[in-house]
Amino acid sequence: MRQADLRARARQLALAIITALASVVLPLHRSWPAAAQAAPLLNETFEGAFQNDAAGGGECAQNTCQTPAGWGVWFTRRTETDAPGVNFQPKYEQTRAANRFKSGAAALRYYTTQATHTGGVYRIVANVAPGTRLKLSAFGQSWSTNDESPISARPSRDMRLKIGLDPLGGEGGKANPFSPQIVWSPEQSAADAFKEFSVEADAKAATVIVYLYSTMKDSVRHNEVFWDDVTLTVAAPGTTPTVEGGAPAATTEPVAAALTETPTAAPVLTDDVKVTVKQGETLLGIAVENGITLDQLQQLNPNVNPQTLQIGQELIIKKGNAIATAAPAEGATANLALSGEQAGIGVTTTLTGTPTVGGVCVQAFFDDDGDGERAERGEDLVPQILFSLTRDGAPIGDYTSTGVDEPHCFDNLSNGDYIVAATVLQIYQPSTPISDQLSVRGARSYFSLGIRRRADAALNVSATSTPAARPSVLSAGNVLSVLAIIGGLLMIVGLLGFLASAFLRRRRL
Repeated sequence: MRQADLRARARQLALAIITALASVVLPLHRSWPAAAQAAPLLNETFEGAFQNDAAGGGECAQNTCQTPAGWGVWFTRRTETDAPGVNFQPKYEQTRAANRFKSGAAALRYYTTQATHTGGVYRIVANVAPGTRLKLSAFGQSWSTNDESPISARPSRDMRLKIGLDPLGGEGGKANPFSPQIVWSPEQSAADAFKEFSVEADAKAATVIVYLYSTMKDSVRHNEVFWDDVTLTVAAPGTTPTVEGGAPAATTEPVAAALTETPTAAPVLTDDVKVTVKQGETLLGIAVENGITLDQLQQLNPNVNPQTLQIGQELIIKKGNAIATAAPAEGATANLALSGEQAGIGVTTTLTGTPTVGGVCVQAFFDDDGDGERAERGEDLVPQILFSLTRDGAPIGDYTSTGVDEPHCFDNLSNGDYIVAATVLQIYQPSTPISDQLSVRGARSYFSLGIRRRADAALNVSATSTPAARPSVLSAGNVLSVLAIIGGLLMIVGLLGFLASAFLRRRRL
């Protein structure tokens, strides 16, 4: 064969190979931009209509939580051991105020007045491919001030925001913002300007949960938080192994390890996990830092008084236990007693002997120094304040304060959540919130209302009033009558003197 023919056949073969490769590579190339520009799993701009929260499970006082469809609210509940003005339920709503939205014309706003909160909102996102690398992004802003300044003036200390992503889809399908399996973004202060928050995690289930979070320390007049432009997108394929059908090989690595370990008849003993209190720390801050609720921390440390917390004091944040690991019978289902940290799910603790009734106690006091707390001396109780107690919108009872021997307690209340609200006379200005949601769990919860007079000359109502003696007042007629009497007496005296003088002169003659 001639050399020219060989070269021609070589060119034809090369062309055929290139054509075959192009038929495979070009379709893939065309699909890359489509994959890169895939629609986000969540794109919330808070522009749509808000509705009364239904996903919160009745957590809010009536008509105080308005959220967009698909979102639920969460917050740390106030307990009877909390200081005044701490851990109140925020109010949630849509805002269109200038400078309070990042894009469009609206944003999510939630806030407390003269009180602090630890809370936010959450969103459950389904139809996620396990093993996918996800990126959560949101823009947050805060406003904290003790007056009406449009910028944060005398703001609450340590007012911090962050966002979180639970790649396991909650604990038993339910949201828990204190779950240790949540991956959180770094905390930031975002006073008076929007800052971007972002975090990435590999999806380990077909459902994930998005959290927006805020907390603060001081109960100033305005503690407000704004969120806008929340997006959840696919960042890149993750590393979670999958099995046939696309399901993850294991819910969590600790669970997989527990299932594959060789069981033994001997129990595994674990010690209590403790932390040491540092300067400036509070029970709430320690609970949040260690991924548990304040109620759980107090149950683990029943003898600790939040008001006398000491530097160097040790607190239990996880109770030690004995985990039985005996091998199950062949064909039987293993009943694994795993801790929440091991299984990535919550542990339900059944308390025996817990009282089923409690009470709600109320009082009002003159908050002369304006600090929201009643001083033991010098700040008197206030009468004529009407307190109303309701549960699930149904009235439980009313009480009008007398200013004597208070607080007054509504006792024998079954365990549950109650709303107490006060009606204040117009001559007064409340210095603390006039309503609160109190939780009764076999003990008494307390509501203390601070009152200040609107003006120095305002009426000072006392518990028992003693009428002062009425002063005597002489009218003009009375004065004339008295003068006439005095004049008459003087005339009589003068006449008697004249007669006596005449009589004496006659005798001398």
